[in-house]
Amino acid sequence: LSVRGCHWTAARGRMAAAGLSGGDFSDLREIKKQLLSVAERSRERGLQHSGKWASELAFALDPLPLSELPPPPALTEEDARDLDAYTLAKSYFDLKEYDRAAYFLRGCKSQKAYFLYMYSRYLSGEKKKDDETVDSLGPLEKGQVKNEALRELRVELSKKHKARELDGFGLYLYGVVLRKLDLVKEAIDIFVEAAHVLPLHWGAWLELCNLITDKEMLKFLSLPDTWMKEFFLAHIYTELQLIEEALQKYQSLIDAGFSKSTYIISQIAVAYHNIRDIDKALSIFNELRKQDPYRIENMDTFSNLLYVRSMKPELSYLAHNLCEIDKYRVETCCVIGNYYSLRSQHEKAALYFQRALKLNPRYLGAWTLMGHEYMEMKNTSAAIQAYRHAIEVNKRDYRAWYGLGQTYEILKMPFYCLYYYRRAHQLRPNDSRMLVALGECYEKLNQLVEAKKCYWRAYAVGDVEKMALVKLAKLHEQLNESEQAAQCYIKYIQDIYSCGEIVEHLEVSTAFRYLAQYYFKCKLWDEASACAQKCCAFNDTREEGKALLRQILQLRNQGETSSTEIAAPFFLPASLSANNTPTRRVSPLNLSSVTP
Repeated sequence: LSVRGCHWTAARGRMAAAGLSGGDFSDLREIKKQLLSVAERSRERGLQHSGKWASELAFALDPLPLSELPPPPALTEEDARDLDAYTLAKSYFDLKEYDRAAYFLRGCKSQKAYFLYMYSRYLSGEKKKDDETVDSLGPLEKGQVKNEALRELRVELSKKHKARELDGFGLYLYGVVLRKLDLVKEAIDIFVEAAHVLPLHWGAWLELCNLITDKEMLKFLSLPDTWMKEFFLAHIYTELQLIEEALQKYQSLIDAGFSKSTYIISQIAVAYHNIRDIDKALSIFNELRKQDPYRIENMDTFSNLLYVRSMKPELSYLAHNLCEIDKYRVETCCVIGNYYSLRSQHEKAALYFQRALKLNPRYLGAWTLMGHEYMEMKNTSAAIQAYRHAIEVNKRDYRAWYGLGQTYEILKMPFYCLYYYRRAHQLRPNDSRMLVALGECYEKLNQLVEAKKCYWRAYAVGDVEKMALVKLAKLHEQLNESEQAAQCYIKYIQDIYSCGEIVEHLEVSTAFRYLAQYYFKCKLWDEASACAQKCCAFNDTREEGKALLRQILQLRNQGETSSTEIAAPFFLPASLSANNTPTRRVSPLNLSSVTP
């Protein structure tokens, strides 16, 4: 994207003059001045979230002496002429009387008043659209409920843009209108331009984050060379599940002087949540709660972690605490929903997720969680609808794609669920759960070679649920590939006992039973006998284990000698390698260290 107009050059000049280009954090005082200034300018235009973000970041830096505080923005002739109308309209705007605010701002020429005029019209249309949506909470078909103001706003803003009359805030609003009209490519260009003209406005960067779907897109963006770019990159890496790069960026921001920033701490917690490092994420969230006890943002993510760990007392305390702070916030409703879900009160949980969506129909987490609840209640059509809403809000939400896959699996529609699991896998290539689900899907479609690859890859990336090897072994069993099945079971048993986890005995007993029979067929009496003894420790295989031990004893008494042909260490056989599946050497099973 070429540099447009003198705004960009001037903006770059100012950044360079401040010595703050290219992620340079050497002058934190100058950064603090810029943050305080943009926070004030954002608030004047009703951009509360951008103002809050800048204020929180400024608070993390050391206070400035009186002599260094930024002066209020200078007023132009146009500002002075529009001041009365602006002041009146801003008071209406703050009370959410958007049509009234827009009425009194008609004909205003100053940048600030013009922005508030257009923004009031935009928010009025959004409010009407949300009211209609909430009344139905039905399927949000494309174009079913529209913001009627968008087309008019686009025409007017487009004229201003061509005449180069839009400042950074105006460009941001133009980009938002284009995004809402699904003109994604044009919206990206405008947000990039807005970031160049006003690099300090976080709202434009955040909108850009929502439109970038992969790392390749990121490479082709011509972004301004400013310290704000570091915050943007850290955020987009978290969104794109590039967690290692995101954590490195956040660490460098902490080292640069933002160690007290609650925004950065919460983002690091979210990053650990995304890679399922639950203990680390929980400890960071607990630390964050100490620093900012009345914070509500990200607390729904915190509640997801407590839910996964089944920490009922902590989740109950969090729900009560947030209820006292503000019971009508979407995050609070989601936390309460999670609490009821953990108590298996799924109807009540779904009710709270619905309440969250009445407060904000575009709140991603609530759609996904509501889908999960409907799944628990066996209401597949409602679950599909909820997951589709989630994807409409954010196509990068792997949980919604995965949820749709599970729903179609229940409906016994394997081709559909294969498509959705594939999408989830693309978003989380190193998540073993997606790979195992894909493998099961391929198995149902009788594409066994693909299924093998998926299970092996799930094991290779670190199998969270420790099921991939068992499924791979059963697949080999099905195909009468007894040697490969035996190796998978050996590796599975080694993995289970090396973790020292208390495991479901069902699959462990299955593994020992298969190995006992396998060694018996191979006439390896010692190994067969050891595995049969292990079978006796489990209820479901005890009788078979005892029967096998009796047979071995009988054969030994008859003078049958143990075979020495297969006593060599196991290797992954060539048949698996031929399917382009990664190979790994597997050592023989040492049963002496295995104690169930």
